[in-house]
Amino acid sequence: MTDVEARLERLENELSVLRDREAIRDVLYRYCRAVDRADTALLKDCYWPDGFDDHGFFGGNAMEFCDYITPLLRETTATTHAMSNPIIDLDGDTARVESQVDVLHRLQSESGDLIYEWIQCRYLDEFAKREGEWRILSRAVVTDGIFWSKMAAVITADRGLPLGDPTLLRGDRHPNDPVYRHVAGETVTREREALSDFWSGLDAVGKRL
Repeated sequence: MTDVEARLERLENELSVLRDREAIRDVLYRYCRAVDRADTALLKDCYWPDGFDDHGFFGGNAMEFCDYITPLLRETTATTHAMSNPIIDLDGDTARVESQVDVLHRLQSESGDLIYEWIQCRYLDEFAKREGEWRILSRAVVTDGIFWSKMAAVITADRGLPLGDPTLLRGDRHPNDPVYRHVAGETVTREREALSDFWSGLDAVGKRL
């Protein structure tokens, strides 16, 4: 093998590693979209059919987990999963991955108060590459902290945003969230007049809290 051929081989190996790492990160981020939008089909695409998920409150087949969790997520008013610091240890067609995760669940009590559940945890994932595709084969959730807080529901004002404007982009579940129109190529932007007082209504908010 010539020096040029050896260098090309090293570059191809390095490129293959980068492709694999990016593909794994893509699955992790798509998982966040899937759970926050309660999109069962997208969530199942993150796991292999024979995958396993141990979330602490559920431990079993990953497809059964997906069917179990999305109806529960729809019972909340909103959820946010933010994933960071993925450490990916590749070993051929398998990978061991640790990711830090911040989860925020927003629920509303019968009295109208907003209840926030903030979870700090880590996902310990085993990924498998089959026919060129990476998916989660096994996931264990390590809980580092769970915190609860209550806030009074604010209906009349929201930092100056026009709550009654039907064109205001708001988060929703699958398939109604704006992201599905966005990825389909539709335009979700529109011209808007700048708010003359962004903090209008702040006093009313303060009185409610």
